[in-house]
Amino acid sequence: MLFKLFRVYFSCVFFVPLFLLASPNDGALDWDKRVVHGTLDNGFRYYLFDSRQDESSPKGLTIANLLVLAGAIDEEENQLGVAHMVEHMVFHESNDFPDGVRKALTDLGLKQGRGFNAMTNSENTRYMVNLNETTPARLDSMLAIYQQIAFHAQIKADSLKKERLIIKEEWRGKLSHRSRINEDKKALLRVGSLYPERPVIGTQESIQHTPAERLLAFYRDWYAPNNMALIIFAPTDMKALEAKIQQVFNQEPNRALPSRHPKDPDLDGDIKIGQLTDTGSKINRVAFLYRFKSEFSNTDDGRRNGLINYMARNLLSQQIRRQREVLPQHVRTLSSTKGELTPNVDILGFSVNVDNGFHQQGLAALVTEIVRIKHHGFFQEDFDALSQKIIDATERNKTASKNRGSIWSLKMVEAVVLGKPLADSEESNDQVLGLIDTVTLDDVNTRLRKWLSSPDRVLYTQAIGGENIDIGSPEKVSSVFETVSKQKLAILEREKIVAKKVLPKVKEKGSAALISRDEMLGLSKWNLSNGDQLILLDPSVLGAIYQPAQSDEEESVSYFSALSSAGYQVKTGSSWAQQIAQQMADATGVYGWTDEEFQQWRREKKVSLSSKQKAQYLTYRGNIIDTNLEKLLNLYHQRHAISGIDFEVYESVMADLKRNAGVSVVRPIEIFSRQLAKARFGGDEIMMPTVSILQSLSHDHLEEVRQQQVALSTQYFMVSRLPEADIIRLASRYLATIPRVSSKVNNGENDNFITKSGTVPVLQLSGEKTIDIALNPEPKAEYRLYAYQSLPWSPVTAVQLIYLGELLEEELKMRLRSEVQGIYSVRAVLELDMYTNRAELSIQYSSDPTRLDSLAAMTDDVLTALPDIVTSDWVNSVNAAFIDIEENRLKNAFDSTLMHRLELSESYYGDARYLKEMDTLTTGLIEDELKTLAETLTFENNVKGFYRPIGN
Repeated sequence: MLFKLFRVYFSCVFFVPLFLLASPNDGALDWDKRVVHGTLDNGFRYYLFDSRQDESSPKGLTIANLLVLAGAIDEEENQLGVAHMVEHMVFHESNDFPDGVRKALTDLGLKQGRGFNAMTNSENTRYMVNLNETTPARLDSMLAIYQQIAFHAQIKADSLKKERLIIKEEWRGKLSHRSRINEDKKALLRVGSLYPERPVIGTQESIQHTPAERLLAFYRDWYAPNNMALIIFAPTDMKALEAKIQQVFNQEPNRALPSRHPKDPDLDGDIKIGQLTDTGSKINRVAFLYRFKSEFSNTDDGRRNGLINYMARNLLSQQIRRQREVLPQHVRTLSSTKGELTPNVDILGFSVNVDNGFHQQGLAALVTEIVRIKHHGFFQEDFDALSQKIIDATERNKTASKNRGSIWSLKMVEAVVLGKPLADSEESNDQVLGLIDTVTLDDVNTRLRKWLSSPDRVLYTQAIGGENIDIGSPEKVSSVFETVSKQKLAILEREKIVAKKVLPKVKEKGSAALISRDEMLGLSKWNLSNGDQLILLDPSVLGAIYQPAQSDEEESVSYFSALSSAGYQVKTGSSWAQQIAQQMADATGVYGWTDEEFQQWRREKKVSLSSKQKAQYLTYRGNIIDTNLEKLLNLYHQRHAISGIDFEVYESVMADLKRNAGVSVVRPIEIFSRQLAKARFGGDEIMMPTVSILQSLSHDHLEEVRQQQVALSTQYFMVSRLPEADIIRLASRYLATIPRVSSKVNNGENDNFITKSGTVPVLQLSGEKTIDIALNPEPKAEYRLYAYQSLPWSPVTAVQLIYLGELLEEELKMRLRSEVQGIYSVRAVLELDMYTNRAELSIQYSSDPTRLDSLAAMTDDVLTALPDIVTSDWVNSVNAAFIDIEENRLKNAFDSTLMHRLELSESYYGDARYLKEMDTLTTGLIEDELKTLAETLTFENNVKGFYRPIGN
């Protein structure tokens, strides 16, 4: 029942794009000297990074990528989907691994999806292996496996027959409204190129009938050493690794590659008009895009051009944001995008969303803003500000880019794919600093106008329900541009001068009275004079036991949370009112401030306070450097002591909600979801409020609801290394002075106040139910299982269930995918809810409609057999994994881990026993206890959902 209002806050993070950092041919910049790279005699390339050079790198981790520079765009007409099918097949038999490469990888202890994976796109195919425990022997094994993938896959017809089932399920899994819209959009934007004709996944026909010989031909054509690169991030000696790569990969001879297909569309002077007509569409949109040759070249001038492009794109995004303020009625959400369409063609696009029946007005508004920006260009003050931001970011990047940790691997892969070296950060950033002074506002405006003069253009529309929209002919669209160009257009919107705000001073003084103290934990509990309670933990006390001493250079951070019973599922009143009031209050920010003023204050003070509303509780959370803690607490105070809802926020949000509620399109999958929700929770569950419900929620009523929410007593948690006296002084001023309606607190007793609130949990009903409907327009069936079982919460039991859930998912993958090739992916989640004392299970996957019932029966078999698959080997691996995760938590996220566990313990038990029992978490990870727990999980209370194609 919970829905969310999304309000986007833009935070500008400036970075130097890779195209500015290096060029492979001009000699100015080369690969960072820490990256060892070379080319074997047969053309095989390698790029290696010793992770021990970077202190932030994970210990013992190897990340290895084998990149094959061939993808779907390299296929012939009779090879649709072959590049992707080859990616699947190389995990089967090879010359040295007759039982399959996949088995060789699993014999190394790697799991598919985590330890190893692969992906294919239009341009290339990438194989990925992660070794958590790197040894010379394991590295040798990994290289041997990659050699077999690269050169010695056998691709047998019998194995392909089995793998087709998996590939077809992967294809089936992509059948959805969203993917249809995305594919249709990509086809429109890339019209005139080969991309729309070469779907990466292939077609149902090609997956089913393409013979193994055709895959083998593609493999022999493109899997050549001179068409590959190996990228390794590992804690090992690079000279020894280089020698091993030479030994393993230099035996395969260099081969002539087939002629590559042209990848770019032929650009012309026409306007291409199209429409996205999917019946599941819920938006009305008009988009206009320019296509043009990319400006980059591998010279110093090319990098300067790249900087001009970067500045033009950023200034355009900023200006488009301002122009939203002057859009006509019925035209909304003006946006722009700039990116690479194909290797040598870029695209610049603009779009607006419109109300029903207003596509023509949307086109006129879109053309007006494009012509206005083209005519006036950017402002000098904006250009100067952006230049300074780039300079500042570049100076910071000189040192920040040196410590990337495992990000080195991603950066190296990106550089190899783009064909641009990953240069030394200091050298490359110095080069940017040298270039920035050569770029002028006129350069940037000239580049923008060049983009907006590109003759090759694409216009497309989208309408609710896929309704046909006659936007007019290309000639009519051109005439709109001509008409607007002759008009005297208003100057562009300038950046608003936003007043710098200061949070009001809190003059009232409350008080705090000590309830109890636990010196062993560094914990104290306090009653505040308004009836709220504060639980304070000094992490340095437990840190002396669990964590190495903090570095003096590290800035200490304080963690804060506030928990009240202001959940949305109220016993009396409207749940929608509770949700909308809370989210409108969040959107209001500080009452009396504009959104711009509030966001400017947040950015400058680096204060963030987030909220999460559930059925029975409302939580605020924030963390901040110790010196700014007072600002965080004052912000919380202002949002609760003065808790109004801004009327403009109310009107804006209500307009959006009513507009969405008025959309009549109901997708078949939504009908299925609603029926499942009704079976699980009873009543007529609705996913979004109706227009009539919204009309009943006046501003006054929602403000009254909000006042009731903030009047509820609240429990605060703080984990901070600040002196206790300082924190109590701040809490007394900012927390104890918030008016509350009740003075009752827990007083340290074992009392979960949430269960005594005016809310009720959203609980799945008891018993067994089945929903079986045939509404899917796609040839795909889906299975859902939602089950629960009563089970008292404890930290140990919660950990046990997490791992049993992982085991269940792995077993389902093995049986439903590996054994019978019935699914492509499955998601199984098993969790323990502390507020309901229920173990909750969910399972979902899609499949061939003809196999859905047999796969559902197999799922039941796996659930029944869960105790039997709890083995000593699995338990040993679980213990090792948990110990590793726990050590990492306590080393790198100690204070936040304590905060999380303190909240859980106090909320459930009314005391901090969880912190005393952290050492005992592994005691439940023993075979007998896990088997016993698994035996109790009968999940007799369940709802099963079967979603089948129409006519099944």
